[in-house]
Amino acid sequence: MKKTSIFLSIILCFSILFAQFGCSDNSKEITEYQIVANFNEKVLTATQTVDYFNDTEVSLTELKFNLFGNAYRKDAKFSPVSAQTVAQSYPNGLSFGDMKINSVLVDGKDAEFLINGIDQNVLSVNLGKEIFPEEHIRIEIDFVLNLANVVSRTGYNEHTINLANFYPILCARDNNGFYECVYYSCGDPFFSDCANYKVTLTANKKYTFATSGKEVSSATNGEYLSKTYEIEKARSFAIVLSEKFKCETDTSTGVEINYFYYNDNNPTYSLDYAVKSMNYFNKTFGKYPYKTYSVVQTEFVQGGMEFPGLVMISDRLEEGAYGEVIVHETAHQWWQGVVGNNEVEYGFLDEGLAEYSVVLFYENHPEYKMKRADMIEATEKTFKSFCTVYDKLFGSVNTTMIRSLKDFSSEYEYVNIAYIKPCIMYEYLRKTAGEERFFKGLSKYYEKYQFKNAEPYDIVGVFEKIGADSNGYFDTFYTGKEII
Repeated sequence: MKKTSIFLSIILCFSILFAQFGCSDNSKEITEYQIVANFNEKVLTATQTVDYFNDTEVSLTELKFNLFGNAYRKDAKFSPVSAQTVAQSYPNGLSFGDMKINSVLVDGKDAEFLINGIDQNVLSVNLGKEIFPEEHIRIEIDFVLNLANVVSRTGYNEHTINLANFYPILCARDNNGFYECVYYSCGDPFFSDCANYKVTLTANKKYTFATSGKEVSSATNGEYLSKTYEIEKARSFAIVLSEKFKCETDTSTGVEINYFYYNDNNPTYSLDYAVKSMNYFNKTFGKYPYKTYSVVQTEFVQGGMEFPGLVMISDRLEEGAYGEVIVHETAHQWWQGVVGNNEVEYGFLDEGLAEYSVVLFYENHPEYKMKRADMIEATEKTFKSFCTVYDKLFGSVNTTMIRSLKDFSSEYEYVNIAYIKPCIMYEYLRKTAGEERFFKGLSKYYEKYQFKNAEPYDIVGVFEKIGADSNGYFDTFYTGKEII
C-alpha cells in the first residue's frame, strides 16, 4: 500500500481455492512482458509486447488490461488520492495525466480494442480467435503515459519521478473471469498475476534509475541513457527516476540490496534496516526469490508502497518511523509480492501479515528497543479506540474484515481493519497455536502459495493441516465476532 505502518499510525493517532488462474510454478510456462519505453519531459512513450500464456482452464477470445494511468484524468470518476490528502498530494495545484492507447496488434495484425470499464480504466482487446488453455498469443500495445504533477505512485515532482503502474497490465483472473481494478483512493486497488518482465528504459542521462529488476545491459547515446532490466515471476514492474539519487549497496544476504536516497543523514543506518529485515524474513518465512531489492526514498504522501523487488519510502517520514516503514515494506515482498491476493477485496491478507512481520522483526532485534508486548498493547488500545469512536459517531461499528475497498468509509477505518485488527489476530493465533505451529504455518503458507493468489480461507487450511484448530478462530475475526 501506500501506507504508513500501523505503529506509525498509532503514533499519528490513526496515524481458495487457490489461484487456478494464478502464476505457474517453475515447471510451467508463464506470460512475458517486453516493454521498450522512452521518458522525456514528463511523458513516457512505449511499446509493450505481451506473450500471453493461457494458464486458465477455459478458452479466451478477449484479454483485458488495467489502465491505472487513466486514474489521473481530469474527468475521472474516482480520485486517486483521498480527500484528506489532496493538498499534500498536489502541492502545486491540481494536475492531471492520462494513458493513451495508440494501437494494438494481435499476432502482428491490427486488432479491435475498446477503452471501457467503469472509469475508462480497462483496455479490452478482441483476439479475433479462440485461445485455448496452454496456448500462446502475442499482443503489442503502443501507448503514451502523460504524467500529472502529483505526489503519488505515478507522477512527477521536485525530486523524483514515480513510474509505478506505468503500463497496461493484464487483469488477473478469478472464478468470475477478468477482475477489473477500480483505482480507489483507499488502500491498494491492485490485483495481478505473475509474469516475466524485460524492460528497457531510455531517459536523459542526468537521471539515476531505480527499478524492480536486475540490470542486464546499459548504453549511452549522446544525452540519453538506455538500460535494460529483467525480473522473473513478478506481479508488476516499477521505476523511480531522480537527478539527485545517491545509492548504497549491500550483498551480504546474497541479494543485491540497493538503497536510493537524496535526503538521509545516515543512509547506512537505513540500509541496515533493509538488510536485517531481508535476512530475518528469509530465515523465518522462506527464500526471497529475486536477485535484487531496491529501497527507494521518494516523494510520497503515505509512508511507503510495495512492488516486486522495489519499495517506495516517503521522504516525509520522521526519522523514528523511517526504519519501521522499511521493515513493513520489505515484509510485503513475501506477503503480496510472492504470496499474492486481491488487494481490492482482501486488503487485510497482505497488510495484516506485513504488519505482524514488523512485530516479529523488532522482537528479534532488541537493539532497536521495541518490545513485542508494548507494540501489541498499543495496537489493542488503538483498535479499541477506533471501535469506541465509530460506535459513538454511527451507533455501531463494523469490524468485518472480508470486504472491498469501496465499502470502507475512510482510510482511518481501513487502517484499523486491514492493519491493526489482523495484527492482533496473528498475535492471538500465535499464543493459541504455540510457537512451533505458528511459524511452521507461516512458512508452509509461503511455500504453498508462492507466485499464486491466495484467498482468505487458504491460510486457514494451512494451519488446519499442521494441527492448529484454526477454522473457527479465523472465522471469528473475519466476521467481526471476536472480543478484543
